[in-house]
Amino acid sequence: MRKPHRILAWTAALAATTLVATACAGGSGSTESGVSSDPIVFGVSGPLTGNQAEYGKNWQEGFEIALDEINAEGGIDGREVEIDFQDSQGEAAQATTIAQRFVSDDSVLAVIGDFSSATSMVASPLYQRGGLLQLGITNSHPDFTESGDFIFSPSVTQEVEGRVIADGASELGDKVAVFYLNTDWGNSAFDVLQDQLEKDGDEIVYSTPVEEASTDFRPQLLQARDSGADVAIFYTYYATTALLVQQAGQTGFDVPSVAVGSNYSQQFLDLAEDAAEGVFVDTSFYPESDDPNLTSFVEKYTEKFGYTPNLFAAYAYDGLKQLAWAAENAETLDREGIRNALRDGKAIPSIIYGEATYNDERRIDDPRFIWLQVQDGAFVETDEIG
Repeated sequence: MRKPHRILAWTAALAATTLVATACAGGSGSTESGVSSDPIVFGVSGPLTGNQAEYGKNWQEGFEIALDEINAEGGIDGREVEIDFQDSQGEAAQATTIAQRFVSDDSVLAVIGDFSSATSMVASPLYQRGGLLQLGITNSHPDFTESGDFIFSPSVTQEVEGRVIADGASELGDKVAVFYLNTDWGNSAFDVLQDQLEKDGDEIVYSTPVEEASTDFRPQLLQARDSGADVAIFYTYYATTALLVQQAGQTGFDVPSVAVGSNYSQQFLDLAEDAAEGVFVDTSFYPESDDPNLTSFVEKYTEKFGYTPNLFAAYAYDGLKQLAWAAENAETLDREGIRNALRDGKAIPSIIYGEATYNDERRIDDPRFIWLQVQDGAFVETDEIG
């Protein structure tokens, strides 16, 4: 293909939950046979409120489908699986507090999150020192897993995705304007883009970091327009990208645009409206795939929520299923055992990658990409680039 229950029973419309783990993994709730009946608890640190709340909602919905399946099949050795989802608000300080809480709570056997690399990486040393596996399902920063051998991520790194984005943009033009988020994530991505565009023989004629909290990008867009750029790259999250494409039209900066895969979201379409038309986005998850496991997830999700899942819901589903798989295959059902199972496992189930194996950097090898373009208000697979 060319590039183109402790979960609060998910009531209150998936509201932000604060769930306190009470059972130790060894089990104060042991049965007469000596086998624990306590639930298996995985922690989640993620944004349920704040600017990134839409991503937290995507996660919640993906988790719900995974939990339904896991517990319907008997849980893990007959023990129900639960998650403790703490709201980080997308803030590093909150993520650090949550990490301290999870590390000190023996009932939490592994953790998913946080959403952004910048937020997650602040907490990673705490998880590493506490010997608690951190699965950064959406953490693409190339240095994310360097905190230690308890830090894993199935997310495609910026080193990989940034080069895919640059190659895609180079097929649309050779004078490039780059807008990137003014965070460690965004700045690292720009370095990769700059290197790959140079290798492709393209010229960055304008570049600027942007603030996620900003609402007026017209001065930068005017400069990009006047620079002679014939293609734009937006390495920003959906809310910022939506404003950028809207204001690009208002300033006459009318060139083909490529946005990083985090914009593959219904929220981007809703916010950007007609201005989203024509935008190219890369993804490693496309719900129109005919893979039976992926199709099953999409059907269940769509039936339950009334719309198609995006990549972030799929990452959440995969992440929880992989932790459950690791718990089932661990030699010892504890934090280290789960880490070892994920580290050493082969053909780990994944609807995104088919089957997955973590390499020595605790990343997925050879991730696949698909190019999408917004056409008539929807994301459609395209072979125009790739």
